[in-house]
This record gives sequence, C-alpha cells and structure tokens, in this order.
Amino acid sequence: MGFVPFVDDLGLIVALILAAAAVFTYTSLRVFLAIYRNDSRGVRAILKASAIPTGILGGVSLLLGLFIEFTWPFLLSDGLGAYDIFFGDVVMLFAMVLIVYAIVAYLGLRLEYAGLFALVAGITTAWYGYWGYTTLVSPGTLGLTKDPLETFLLYGAFAAAGFFAFPATLAVDWFLAHPGPRWTPFSFALRPVTEESEVPTPGTGPYRVPASFYLVAVWFPIFVFLAFVAAWFYMGAILPAHLTSPP
Repeated sequence: MGFVPFVDDLGLIVALILAAAAVFTYTSLRVFLAIYRNDSRGVRAILKASAIPTGILGGVSLLLGLFIEFTWPFLLSDGLGAYDIFFGDVVMLFAMVLIVYAIVAYLGLRLEYAGLFALVAGITTAWYGYWGYTTLVSPGTLGLTKDPLETFLLYGAFAAAGFFAFPATLAVDWFLAHPGPRWTPFSFALRPVTEESEVPTPGTGPYRVPASFYLVAVWFPIFVFLAFVAAWFYMGAILPAHLTSPP
C-alpha cells in the first residue's frame, strides 16, 4: 500500500463544530422568540433560512469525515491508530445530523426525525467521549488525546445537545401543527401539520406558553451554547500545537 500523506484538519473540524454550534444557538433563540410572539410563519422562515448555512457546514464536515475514515495513514504502533475512529466516526455523525436537519428545515418537514437522529448521535458521541477520556493508553495515563478533559467536555456538551434536540423538535412541531391564539395542550394524538395556506395571521402580541414547553425545549439551546463554549476552549487548547507542528 502506498504512502498516504497525512493532512491535519483537526483545526478546521473544530472551526466547523464551533460555527454549527453558533448557528444552532442563534436559530433556537430566534425560534423561541417567534413562538413567544405566536408567529408560526416566522418559525418556518427562520428554520428555512438556517438550513442554508447548516447544509454547507454539514457538507464540508462530511467530506472531512470521509477523508479521515478512508485515508488515515497511521498504525496502532504509531500511537495514532485509533484516532480515525475516535474523531472520524463522530465527525461523520455530526455531519449527517447537520445534513438531515438542513433538508428537513428547508423543505418544511417535521423536525422530530432530525431530532431523533440527533438523539441517537448524541448518545453515541457520549460513549465515544467517555471511552476517549477513560481509556488507559499507557501506565498512569488516561485519555486518547493530549487534551483529554477538553475533548471530554466537547463531546459531552454536543452529546447533551443531541439528546435534548429530540424533545425540542417535538415541541416546535407541536406548535406548528396547532396554530391559533393560544397554546394547545400537548397530547400524543398528533394531527397532521397544517398546510401553509391554512396558517392564520401571526398574533399581535405574546401569548402564554406553558411551563412544560420550557422544561422540554429550553435545554437544547443551553447545551448547544455550552457546546459552543467547549469548542472555543478546545480550539484554544489544540490550535497552537497543531500550527507549530504541522504534518
């Protein structure tokens, strides 16, 4: 097998993660404000607009993930043999979640299936982060990276955001499916989403959103913002070493 040159894209990957966390934090806050104003058309417009940058980020992340998975040149004896799994697998999951969300949001489909995918990806990411942090790589040394704590916090924050994305998307879907002057009590007897032409004119002022909505949905923007913070600190921890020791 011929030599495959190693291209260190970790800095770019973290930058993409940072950008995605920023987009999701901003989008979720805009959506919540639109829901508070009883503006279902505004919610749909915000989701559709967010699909463009999210799709671009997802597409670039997918290419980088595939590159890591298929061209990793190191062996286990090099001390880097498992990094294509530890980083590449999670980047692929991250990219697919972004792409699925972008398609669903742009086409105006139900968000719950993108949220379900994010839930599964979040649980998987949590396991990767846990084993990456607790693996004994040498006597007295834990962690698959030189920055095990920062990596663990990054994986943990995105895992939590993915986990809470599912209930948040259910709450937003419920709001869009039941337009009107007040919040419709939640039940499992979901009726079809109202067609765009049937959506009433947005309300003229705020209306009461039940506490249960916040309890279900508020955790997603909180944890996705924490993921943004974790990615910021992770970039600060790894970027100097990667810039001073390029491949």
